[in-house]
Amino acid sequence: MERTTAMVISHLEWFSLLRPLEEDVAQSYTLPVEQDAQHASTGVAATLRRRGPNAIARASKEFAETKETLAVSGAQNARTSETLEIKERKNIDAHWKSIIKRFFVRVLRRILPELADDLDTARKVVFLDKELAELTVYIDGPEQRTDVLARVPTKSGRDVWLILHVEIQGPEGGDLPERMFYYNSSLRVTYLKKKSDISDAISFAILTAKRPCGEDELYLRESYRNRLAYEYPSLKLWELDSVELEASMNPFDWALYAGKCALESGRNDRLKVDYLKKLSEKLDSKGWSHEEKLALFRFMDLLLRPKSPEMRKEFDVYVDRRKKEGKIVYLSMIEENAEKRGEKRGEKRGEKRGEKEKALAVASRMLDAGEPVEKILRYAEISPKELDDLIKTREN
Repeated sequence: MERTTAMVISHLEWFSLLRPLEEDVAQSYTLPVEQDAQHASTGVAATLRRRGPNAIARASKEFAETKETLAVSGAQNARTSETLEIKERKNIDAHWKSIIKRFFVRVLRRILPELADDLDTARKVVFLDKELAELTVYIDGPEQRTDVLARVPTKSGRDVWLILHVEIQGPEGGDLPERMFYYNSSLRVTYLKKKSDISDAISFAILTAKRPCGEDELYLRESYRNRLAYEYPSLKLWELDSVELEASMNPFDWALYAGKCALESGRNDRLKVDYLKKLSEKLDSKGWSHEEKLALFRFMDLLLRPKSPEMRKEFDVYVDRRKKEGKIVYLSMIEENAEKRGEKRGEKRGEKRGEKEKALAVASRMLDAGEPVEKILRYAEISPKELDDLIKTREN
């Protein structure tokens, strides 16, 4: 990268000299050049004139090659950035799915309370990952989405299949109503007709980012007096009341609260750290199990993790302080990393202690040899106090 930067600077200077010499060569490029730099380069310009058109042509060729190199490098950086964003998004997808499965009954209590009331607690909810994977490949191809398909037992004795979509995609994606319809209809065609113990297939969408402007909340098709309309219920994260979510004793509401904080903070790392501190302190007062709090804190950590090293360090210091104060701190990925860094710091401290012991051993041998104090301090690289302490130790 440094070499590329040096090439750019070099060729910018060259081209600033070429422009007044050969307008027909230089007119394809428009480069901002400092006025004083042009004046300072008069001697080099004179050299180019003496060398003639070949020198100018070579410089032009080199500049064109540099320009192409920069274009390739920029494209590679863009691809790398896109890959990292996709990886991060998949990680967030996986954590949303994990939270939904862990707190599924309480998820129902938030999104479909009528189904939660009809739940047969004597039987277990079954997550149909295999069936969902088959539907996903059929509708979306190999692309994985944050969807959960569950077989929910009801008091009637028949089950309801619920497909729950968590839509993380923002304004750039406008196919949600169509996807909701395709999943629901495919579920009905593929499974409901074959299974007499299933009463219905229903859908729900959790929207974690604002949708495209003007997007309908239903799937509607009309043609030659045929009309097909499919509506589905949804939860919009940005419309939820933060005070209500924070006070709630439903752990899934707390996950939604973390999601709303992430949405409101955007790319502002300062806000993210402030939210993380606030959420971690509030989490201590909740009456949930340690495992539930741990799952929620990991989720919060992932959604609100700051990208800047300075902000990450600030939160690490905050976590260390809370531990020293005896406050409850739930191991997150951030804290695990901090502990690893602590182990490394411990190793470094051990190395420093070893080096200090060697330095004191050198000083001790020099004292035995009757070397002057100034020489001992200089060669052993210890402080006057350390030397005084060493002398006292030897006398005792």
